[in-house]
Amino acid sequence: MIEFYNRYKKIAWSVLIIIGAPLLVESYFLIIEAVISPNDLFKSDFYHSYFVLIRLKRLIILFLLAVLGTGLFNRFGKETIFRYLYQYRYRLGALFLFGCVLFEIHGSSVYYWENYFQGSKHFETLIGISRSIRSDEWAVNTPMMISQYFNGAAPFPYFSETIRGAWTDAFIIYGQPVLNIVEIFRPFHWGYLLLSPAKGLSFFWIGRILGLFFVSFELAMMLGKENKRLAVIYGLLVTWAPIVQWWFAVNGLVEMLILGQLAMIMVDRYFKTRRYGLRFLYALIFLICAGGYVLTFYPAWQIPLAYVFLALLIGIVYENRENIALNWKDLAIIAGLTLAFVCAMGYILVMSYDTILLVMDTVYPGARFETGGGQLYRYFLYPGNLFFVTSRELSYANTCELATFFDFFPAGIILALWVLVIEKKRDPYLILFSISFFILSAFCLVSWPHWLASISLLSHAQPSRVFLAIGFLNLLLLIRALTLIETEFPKWVKGGVAIVTALVISVGSMIAYQGYLDVKMFVLVLLILTFVFYLILSWRKIKMQEIMLGITILIVFVSGMFINPIVNGLDVILDQPLIEMIKETAETSDALWIVDSEAGAGYPLNNLPIMAGAATINSTNVYPNLDRWRLLDPDRSEEEVYNRYAHITINLSNRDEETRFILDSADLITIRLNTRDLEKLEVGYVLSQRDLSGFSNEDVSFIPLKNANGFTIYQLKYAIN
Repeated sequence: MIEFYNRYKKIAWSVLIIIGAPLLVESYFLIIEAVISPNDLFKSDFYHSYFVLIRLKRLIILFLLAVLGTGLFNRFGKETIFRYLYQYRYRLGALFLFGCVLFEIHGSSVYYWENYFQGSKHFETLIGISRSIRSDEWAVNTPMMISQYFNGAAPFPYFSETIRGAWTDAFIIYGQPVLNIVEIFRPFHWGYLLLSPAKGLSFFWIGRILGLFFVSFELAMMLGKENKRLAVIYGLLVTWAPIVQWWFAVNGLVEMLILGQLAMIMVDRYFKTRRYGLRFLYALIFLICAGGYVLTFYPAWQIPLAYVFLALLIGIVYENRENIALNWKDLAIIAGLTLAFVCAMGYILVMSYDTILLVMDTVYPGARFETGGGQLYRYFLYPGNLFFVTSRELSYANTCELATFFDFFPAGIILALWVLVIEKKRDPYLILFSISFFILSAFCLVSWPHWLASISLLSHAQPSRVFLAIGFLNLLLLIRALTLIETEFPKWVKGGVAIVTALVISVGSMIAYQGYLDVKMFVLVLLILTFVFYLILSWRKIKMQEIMLGITILIVFVSGMFINPIVNGLDVILDQPLIEMIKETAETSDALWIVDSEAGAGYPLNNLPIMAGAATINSTNVYPNLDRWRLLDPDRSEEEVYNRYAHITINLSNRDEETRFILDSADLITIRLNTRDLEKLEVGYVLSQRDLSGFSNEDVSFIPLKNANGFTIYQLKYAIN
């Protein structure tokens, strides 16, 4: 009788999962895509139209995946499946990467470009929506990447002639793929050098997702004493952390996390092997990681994360102190690779020295000096990140700026102190992580004296950026403390602590978000955190670890996994008639272009011509072309406006007024450009959405050549003096 009951119980659960899971997941996708709202799910009349709104092909795929997954679990059991997933994880990862690259799958919000091409056919994402707020990715970084394929002189140059319409360092700032030996430090760019733009973008995107998950998993296996559940939890919370996904394709954050963690794993493995072939390989990978980390060139995150990796490095060396036995072979490996590293960095410094000086001397971003303070509210932001993907945008702040690690603060630091103080375990990792946590927290909470901020190097990082490292440390503290803790807490203690802690964090979150969290959100956050904190305090029970893994999957699914869309290809750009038209024109002449923005064709359309290989003066200037702008401002009275990283809007004017520069925001300037100054800039072509024929005068003629997607290309003819 019991066997009969269990059998039909399994069948009932299987049917429920096969039918219910695809419908729930599809409903969530529709919410992300703004087809429905979360409140619609609670309206009785909504379900009359539900099956009209769903995307049938996607629902069928979800249904087939549910059938396959349920069948495998029922046939082989979860332990067997998880064992095979672990055993063949890298082969499966490589197969997944190959499949995604083959079908050009990536997560860029590049489909947003469709809104700027009149008459374009509709491009539908596979899952999710293109995020306009990620314009530094789809409107700057991706166009610059595409421009490297179509640069006039040769593809993938170190110095582009297309970006800015001038000799531009494409390697060091907004690091783009270049055909140069130093690209060894940027392995995720290798796909660009070997594949088409769409497949290269797929390799870049999916490769970094897999890379981040795998290195995070391996680091957690090292810190967590081979606890696979804990390693998966950590890998998920790092890879699909809201802050990682909102900033996924810019500023080198993903690279810092991958390369920093991988470097630490290599140090640990170097000490654990006596085979010098492997030691050389580990040291070489460490060198590549170190170079790649340096070349992310974003100190606001590099420096605080360096505190984390320094703590890890010291802990690894201490833990392996008995294995440290260096001989002449080790010295030869270290000396040889160090020399190679110094030579490579020296070469890059020589090549990009002028660029670095220019950037440091700009008004924005320039050479910052921060003293910290004012970030207490950030400790309470992570619960609200649950709703960023599906709910309205914040009216008072940039969603990306409020993104964090979902780190379950304060569980990590409290359990770490419990292990260190109450259980009296002198664990080097917990000690070093705690020291780093308190140093970085002090910088985020209170203003430091200038001398202290300077010697700590944190003066180069805004406290809002430093907080990223605190969230990362919270996760490291948590997984290490859970690995070492031995205390079995009574149920009443676990329940009481979980409720109080969850209540404090939930209330703090409501205050921090200034009304963004409504009552329903507050209650949901309170229930989730209470449950999670209880599971954390019950970690020593295997069943609780399995439940915690399930909750973590749910959290990252909701808060991070679909921040970026899932799309395929770059046809939304490369198949547009306008792009082909610009490409044909640019191939016949190397004259400079500008985009006239008076009719609303400002940013991001100023970056449109470079995607067809047209050298464009007002494409995003990642650093200023001072010599060019001084032609229009000989007395340098407006240099503070244009001496910056800037998206440049050019509004042509044939009125009797001087050309002038207008600062619209920290990274956006407008140039009111008199047509008589076009010749000073050596402009040959203008792309515009308005009729410029009336701008012809005795100095310059605007000759319309071709038009497509609502734009017209004008060739300029100057009077012969």
